[in-house]
Amino acid sequence: MVTGAPGSGKSTVVPELVRLSPGNIVVMDMDELLDDHGRLLGIDIATPAAAPIWPAYNALWLRITELIRRSGIPVLLLSPGLPTELPEGRWLHLDIPDAVRRKRLAARGWAEAQIAEALADAAEIRKHVPRSVRGDVSPERSAKGILDWIRGERLGRTLGLWGRLRS
Repeated sequence: MVTGAPGSGKSTVVPELVRLSPGNIVVMDMDELLDDHGRLLGIDIATPAAAPIWPAYNALWLRITELIRRSGIPVLLLSPGLPTELPEGRWLHLDIPDAVRRKRLAARGWAEAQIAEALADAAEIRKHVPRSVRGDVSPERSAKGILDWIRGERLGRTLGLWGRLRS
């Protein structure tokens, strides 16, 4: 799982992740199920009024990732969520400085209240997912950082298992 508050570059890094890891991993962004207006089945899930359906949306993504993992292919899901909301897998944070986030979201036409909420979300994610990769560099560089983290996680798990087998 790679998390990041709005504006961190999650959607922007997806094409680079796909390009740099062809066939080795399935890369999905939670926004990919939404239409161009941020709706799922006609419901704008980014509004506070939609909060009651967020657990079902998260559960849908967990189900999708589990279906893909059955094939033996690892899944990388990019999400604005927290480990408490999507409690599976290992987590990495795609993060940017608050000033950069503010500038990116203002360029999207976000209101000040929305930007303030995104900044608060970023602060909350930093508390729960301290391991991070920079999202304020080129998308290729961010993708390489994410893929290096994945390789390190795989190597760490392999070495941990190997160490237990030896003892």
